[in-house]
Amino acid sequence: MIIVVAEKPSVARAIEKTLRNHNIGKNVYVIGLRSRLLDSDLKEGYEWGKTDPSKIFDLREFQLKIRDNRSYDELVKIFKNNFIEELVIATDNDSEGELIGWEVLQVFKNYNGFGKISKMRFNAVSDEELWRSWQNREEKIRDFKPTPYWVIVGRFRTVRGEVFEARSNKIEDGKIAQELFSKIRNVEEGVVKEYGENVEIVRRPKQLRTDEMLRDLHKITGVSASNILRIAEELYSNGYISYPRTDTNQWLKDTDFRKIKSVAIKGLGLETREILEQPNPFNGSKNDGAHPPLYPVAPYPRDNTLKWRVWEYIARRFLANVYSSNAKLLKQRALIKVGEIMLKTVGGRIEDVGFYKVYPYFKPEENPIPKMTDNEKLKILELRLVKESTKPPKRLSESELLKLMERDGIGTDATRAEYPKIIMERGYAVKNAKVIKPTELRMNLIKSLREVDVRLVSPQTRRIVEEYMDLISRGEKKYSEALDETLKLYHSLYKQLEAKINIIADELAGSKKHV
Repeated sequence: MIIVVAEKPSVARAIEKTLRNHNIGKNVYVIGLRSRLLDSDLKEGYEWGKTDPSKIFDLREFQLKIRDNRSYDELVKIFKNNFIEELVIATDNDSEGELIGWEVLQVFKNYNGFGKISKMRFNAVSDEELWRSWQNREEKIRDFKPTPYWVIVGRFRTVRGEVFEARSNKIEDGKIAQELFSKIRNVEEGVVKEYGENVEIVRRPKQLRTDEMLRDLHKITGVSASNILRIAEELYSNGYISYPRTDTNQWLKDTDFRKIKSVAIKGLGLETREILEQPNPFNGSKNDGAHPPLYPVAPYPRDNTLKWRVWEYIARRFLANVYSSNAKLLKQRALIKVGEIMLKTVGGRIEDVGFYKVYPYFKPEENPIPKMTDNEKLKILELRLVKESTKPPKRLSESELLKLMERDGIGTDATRAEYPKIIMERGYAVKNAKVIKPTELRMNLIKSLREVDVRLVSPQTRRIVEEYMDLISRGEKKYSEALDETLKLYHSLYKQLEAKINIIADELAGSKKHV
């Protein structure tokens, strides 16, 4: 008997169907797991609360505990009661899938260690910079005091009847602003001192990675990244898209672009004249070595659900990358002299819609100004002196937070989506109108940790672990060495925290978990 173990029941059903369609179903049993089988835990006697936490840093061996009893018992029953010629690990082709496959292998070896073992690989079914950045934005917002300034605004009309506005630079002294305005308030004409325009090329988007999908779809839908990733995984499990956890934006040389195009066009209901005839992919520089970029595998029913919106975005992104041209924007600028004061204005319009034809997301707004010539005279319709105030920095949206996390190496494409949800569940932040605002608890926590050692709030400290895992996976560092070096660093930080634990606890005790 051949046993195939998939990571999810839906994937198991898809594999079973494929085998059956090719008359390979006989003597093959396919099982789908529901979650991780095992957990790595502290050895007996070292559990939290049963020993001094500092002693845990001396551990180098851990014990495995059953996590999913139902799946574990089912595997044991199969492995124990059958003669198994071959075990096929069909878990997802990423680090978590490899881990689950390893867990299955440990169970298998206990009962059937002599069978052949194979791996089935597929990609489709058919914390200082971040914290400091977040902290400093927030500190500037809380300490911000608006500073007044003045601008002179003019409304003009060309001889062709076109009307537009132009503004002066900021004038920080109110008295000077009044004096300047008094000198020009009765001027009736302005003169174009400089007019220019240039065409800017907007490159079509690169192939789709997980991080970009989560950021973009959060902006588009307002739905949290964790929910979007959950929806994408359901689409993958049901055979509508390729594997959604990928950090690759390079197409493989043997990619069947025409087949994917056919799927996208059919699902979106597009006319072929809206896209290029021949594929012309715009390749990026990232390749995780495990998965291709995200792309549609089968058309999804147009039911206007969130699943449809996620699928639609992925399909449009593919067409924009492979079967579309770059867009062109016409940028305009003008300097207008009114008396001795210079006013300026800018504008622009889309000259060639390019990939925006199939990928309308984040399409620039058009705000053209009239085409003018140097020394052209303009009729002044209105001049006014306007008092305005400086604005505080904007708080981070979930999309911006995810971008900072990727930049600073916090988490992976498979885990980053959960972070915003976790920090809000723990009372470190709240979400208000798509903006994430840190709570008093979180501000005090970061302040306290930074005072102990800045490495406690540095993304580099966490990034070291990710870098070590990459080195281990490439065979460039031994697991034991990486573990020793990591624990040495964290043990040192723990000792510093332990020495000031009472002070930190007192500082956090009265903190609020809301704003």
